[in-house]
Amino acid sequence: MPKKKWFWNESTDNLLRRNYDSSVKGRSQVIANRLKVPRWVVNRRAAALGLSRPKDRPWSVDDESYLEANLHRTSIKTLARKLARSPTAIKLKAKRLGVRKHDEGYTACSLAEALGVDPHWVLTRIRSGELRAIHRQTQRTIEQGGDSWLITDEGVVEFLRDHAYEVDLRKVDSLWFMDLVAPYLQRDSIDQRPTEAA
Repeated sequence: MPKKKWFWNESTDNLLRRNYDSSVKGRSQVIANRLKVPRWVVNRRAAALGLSRPKDRPWSVDDESYLEANLHRTSIKTLARKLARSPTAIKLKAKRLGVRKHDEGYTACSLAEALGVDPHWVLTRIRSGELRAIHRQTQRTIEQGGDSWLITDEGVVEFLRDHAYEVDLRKVDSLWFMDLVAPYLQRDSIDQRPTEAA
């Protein structure tokens, strides 16, 4: 008997993005019942869309020291491979440690992981002009996927400010989000502080 296949389209993907929440017990089964597919099919598609994010294991002091010592001379991908973590996890930890690379920013894939969305969702916002991004000016050919995008913290904050309702905060990496917006909240509080009369 041939193995049954389940096909996903934009409509079912959007339904999954709106309703999937791995922290809510039984949610994937409810979606599976609605779509008339097995639960494992829903969970596998959610993982493919970046909607289910396993918790990272705790960072050891040795791992943090290695990251601080090597971030400036080693690529994010190499560090991710060495430390057995995702590239986004490396970037988030470096940000929390206050360590920066000169060309620090997000690719469409790394930002998608942080926001809990599919990379195509990010690319669509870039192409529409809603999300500000620039090309990294790499030497990647069309066969290699073309030049990658560089998205800055400022560009992400600007997008979230203007299109807040497009992002489901339940799926966003909460620590990354607080690190991202904290400097802007502090700046706003200073700007709004009343000036003393001379």
